[in-house]
Amino acid sequence: MVSIISLPAKIIKLLESNVSEGEIAAGVCLGMYIGFIPLNGPMVVLLILFFLFFKLNRLSTLLTLPVFKLFYVLGVSALADAVGGFILIDFRFLTGFWRWVTHLPVVAYLDLNNTLVIGGLAVSTALCYPVYLGAKKVTVKIREKYGEKIKNMKFVKFVKKIPIVHKLTLVIGRLRGEQ
Repeated sequence: MVSIISLPAKIIKLLESNVSEGEIAAGVCLGMYIGFIPLNGPMVVLLILFFLFFKLNRLSTLLTLPVFKLFYVLGVSALADAVGGFILIDFRFLTGFWRWVTHLPVVAYLDLNNTLVIGGLAVSTALCYPVYLGAKKVTVKIREKYGEKIKNMKFVKFVKKIPIVHKLTLVIGRLRGEQ
């Protein structure tokens, strides 16, 4: 029950944060990459390292990951398996390349010989640009539509009246060069 209540708070935090639309969209794309591959392999560890070390919005990744994993369970896994099989098995001219890649010292442990992993990465890569652009547009629209409503909520006004919050807002604004 508590997680259901905290979900709108997380979405409000995401919308009101001073994060660019590109960072939010990058987080959505990483959520798609993690969501479209099996979670029991070493490739997930590499993607989690991306999650930790690259500049993207982690909250958007965590909010969209279950959505993409649901898509994966409902049928994208079959598509990923078919695409991965096509890339690994049916492209005969890539046999030498895959033999070389799967024998590299560290890369060999990333399960790149698994059709679900390669297929999930290929499907995610094919969808990455449209999902990125769509997430940016949705973020802009939501911020335009709900930004003022959130700022005018009684709770937000109450929090802004607290003296320490007001002083911190002024200090942060000065550090950014805002008036």
